[in-house]
Amino acid sequence: MRKSVRKLGLIGAGLWAITEDKITDLVKEHVDKGDISKEEGKKVIQDMLEERKKQKIDLEKKISEKIQESVLKTDIFTKKDMHELESRIKALEEEVQRIKSKEKMFFK
Repeated sequence: MRKSVRKLGLIGAGLWAITEDKITDLVKEHVDKGDISKEEGKKVIQDMLEERKKQKIDLEKKISEKIQESVLKTDIFTKKDMHELESRIKALEEEVQRIKSKEKMFFK
C-alpha cells in the first residue's frame, strides 16, 4: 500500500513541485482512511521528502548544465576571457616599458 501512495505522490509534474505540507496532507488522508498505518505514513513522508530533495538537486544540475551549454554556444565574453586579456595587456605594457627604457639608454 505504501508503494501506491508513494507512486501517487510522484505522478504529475514531479515530486519536487509538491510542498512538504501537501505531502503530509496526502499521507495523513491515507492514514485517516486506514489505507496505511501511522508508521507507514511517517516512512512514506520521509521517503517522499528524500526523493523530492534528489529531484530538486537533479533539476538544478540539469538547469545549470543547460545554461553553461547556452553560454558556450552564444560566444559570450567571460570572466576567464577578461583575465586572459588583462594578462596579455599587462605583458604588452611591460614590453613597451622595456623598449622605452632601451631607447632612453640608446639615445642619451
